[in-house]
Amino acid sequence: MEFKPAVPKEAAALIVLEAHGKKILWARRNPALKFLGGFHSFPGGKVDEDDERCRVENAPNSETARLIACAVRETFEEVGILLVRNGERLTKGQLPLLHDDLESGRNAFSEILEYWGLLIDASDFEFAGVWTTPEFSPVRFETSFFVAKCPDKQVPYAAITELEKIEFTLAEDAIEKWSESKVLMAPPVLNTLRALEDADKPVIDTARFSEICAEHAFNHENGPHFIELNSRLKCFPVRTKTLPPATHTNCYISGGRRFVVIDAASPFEDEQKKLNRFVGSLVEDGNSCEAIIVSHLHPDHFGGETSLKSYLLERFGFDVPIVAHRQTVESLEDKVVFDQEVEDSYSLQDNLGNPFDLSVLHTPGHARGHLCFYDEEFGFLLSSDNVVGQGTVVIAPPEGDMSDYLDSLEKMKRLPGLRSLAGSHGSAVADAIGKIEEYITHRLEREKQILDAVSGGAKTLETVVDKVYRGLDPGLIPLAMKSAEAHLNKLTNDRVLDSDWLRSASANKKLVEFGDSMK
Repeated sequence: MEFKPAVPKEAAALIVLEAHGKKILWARRNPALKFLGGFHSFPGGKVDEDDERCRVENAPNSETARLIACAVRETFEEVGILLVRNGERLTKGQLPLLHDDLESGRNAFSEILEYWGLLIDASDFEFAGVWTTPEFSPVRFETSFFVAKCPDKQVPYAAITELEKIEFTLAEDAIEKWSESKVLMAPPVLNTLRALEDADKPVIDTARFSEICAEHAFNHENGPHFIELNSRLKCFPVRTKTLPPATHTNCYISGGRRFVVIDAASPFEDEQKKLNRFVGSLVEDGNSCEAIIVSHLHPDHFGGETSLKSYLLERFGFDVPIVAHRQTVESLEDKVVFDQEVEDSYSLQDNLGNPFDLSVLHTPGHARGHLCFYDEEFGFLLSSDNVVGQGTVVIAPPEGDMSDYLDSLEKMKRLPGLRSLAGSHGSAVADAIGKIEEYITHRLEREKQILDAVSGGAKTLETVVDKVYRGLDPGLIPLAMKSAEAHLNKLTNDRVLDSDWLRSASANKKLVEFGDSMK
């Protein structure tokens, strides 16, 4: 199937600077949000049709006026700051009333501005570049960024639940938190903070700062294809033949002067070349690739490792080993030539740059030889396919085992100092323990539903799926069949369900074909 990226939606965001100083406004997105939940960001959002009706003076064109109006409205909605002319006439008590009118839907933003004699002046804002969400994201935005100073006497606050922990911060403090993996942020925020560090003045010149921001910005379709999650972890998504809704598998480059590449998984030559060039650029900067690791046997997790190994050997003379768990090596012996095997608790070390250990964890369940990777100092877990930021995790017998999977989730949850995680599909997750607990709760609830279906008279696997997954997209029924089978196997092994039921329940041919395709 031909890959078709989502069409980006028009959006705008506002970089709000302290009125008299060098701090910048940022906030954490509510962890419950589906798009970048838990990431730190700036106020902003999608363009609304009412933005076109807002009065904006001195804008060079109607498009800029609409985008600035969007940025002003979103900032007011999310953090309660109203960047308009004549706003000083409003009392402290009136601003919350205006906000309530907007949020309740009693009045559109354009109506509020007109009624109170307020206007947006485009000369109060500096353009700071456009960022386009990369093609691999299922939700995409083409976001125009603007810079403005916070009005005197206005104090930001959590006006709605979308943003929390709202504060003005020094760029160097924010970058230090990111560097140590204490916060997550998307590339526009990270690069803006780096630009602010470059604008080395006690009070920021917004015009110069906006120029630096625009220089840092890029359109993801033509620019870099990686995301820096902290100072020693980069995510480079590659297109693979994975299960929908995912279209890409996250390849991770972990380390510093010494690094490893995890899941160079794309079978497509164009994707392999992009990744090879990127890894090559790291080597050209004086770093060393120590290993190319395959996290597990499923076909969307291998395919490009041999190309990368050959590239590094031909270009730099480095014979980098391809590594996996013993069970993965055995399963893929006719597909990949492996050089080394790793077992549980194996530790990859970087002692050339800033020393750190990346622990390799054997976490079976989704697959027998499934590996996760943990940076204990940063509290950051690479969860591979056990926990993902997009889509669902399929436990498909005979390769998948639900008992092993739940044990692995518990093992991951108990990791010392665990804060964040990133899986093989989708974005990183700020609250790792909360996400893992969510997975465990979901699986146990599903197990109860399946047991109830059997107790209620279901005689076949198909009947169980009909009862438990009512209304499911027909295209996802094979996935549901495998998950239900995994739960039924666990219930039988736990002696909760009589083994005679499982033996008598017949699975159709589609089920067998789907199970084979997972190998």
